[in-house]
Amino acid sequence: MKEQIIFEDFIQDREVRMYDKHFSDTDNKVEYDVYVQVFTMDNLPFSSVTGKLDNIPFNYDHAGTKEVVVNNVIGDYFNPVTKKYEVSDHTFVVGHIKDSNLDQDIAIEQMQQAAMNIINELNKRQMPPHMVMPHLLTDVEKAKQVVTDDDVKISQLSKETGISEEILSDYRENPATLKKASNSTIERLITKYYEKYFNRNEIEKFRFMLIKTVMAYLKENKKDEIDYDPVYELYKLCQQADWHRLARMEEIWRAFYTVDNQH
Repeated sequence: MKEQIIFEDFIQDREVRMYDKHFSDTDNKVEYDVYVQVFTMDNLPFSSVTGKLDNIPFNYDHAGTKEVVVNNVIGDYFNPVTKKYEVSDHTFVVGHIKDSNLDQDIAIEQMQQAAMNIINELNKRQMPPHMVMPHLLTDVEKAKQVVTDDDVKISQLSKETGISEEILSDYRENPATLKKASNSTIERLITKYYEKYFNRNEIEKFRFMLIKTVMAYLKENKKDEIDYDPVYELYKLCQQADWHRLARMEEIWRAFYTVDNQH
């Protein structure tokens, strides 16, 4: 069997390849395949535990088209340490054209449509079936909690945020109007939210916990630039001690920790 690549490009930053496979010089039968690259954060087309295609959120039927069957994945790497299948740079979802008697230009057109379907399915955000999402306050809800707290003096809040007492009083009487407030107003109120309801000593403990965890990870992944760089950014954030950003992270971490320990 003779295989040759007939198309290679990047679509939405993913490598997409297309092949034709001739079974013999005398046989006119040609098989067309399309390969679409998989990313780590995708809706994975295989189980990260078993490597199998069953009981996963990725829908192979949705990824395919009338002309192209999508039913395979190649390059899934089994990590001997974690005992799980992982995505590598060489992980691809594979589709096959049903009709083996097509003009090559038509085949490429059909595979391009299938590639977009595959990408859309990979891009779908999926919550693991066992995972319960905690309730996190929206920015408007955080601002509302501050302005409606009777322990917060309007005069002092005005002085600290630069928002007039009249406007803050209106928000306290009718907090629903915060939905129409400017981003700048909401951000200033959120700053006071973290300063009032979060303990700086606790945030410091959280910061040092992150530094310890992140440093250990960085030492193990120095050669893996894809994983190393974003984690190094987190390390710099911790070192710079951006208090409010760390408070946001700590809020999310505690919310998930609470939910996880309730089940």
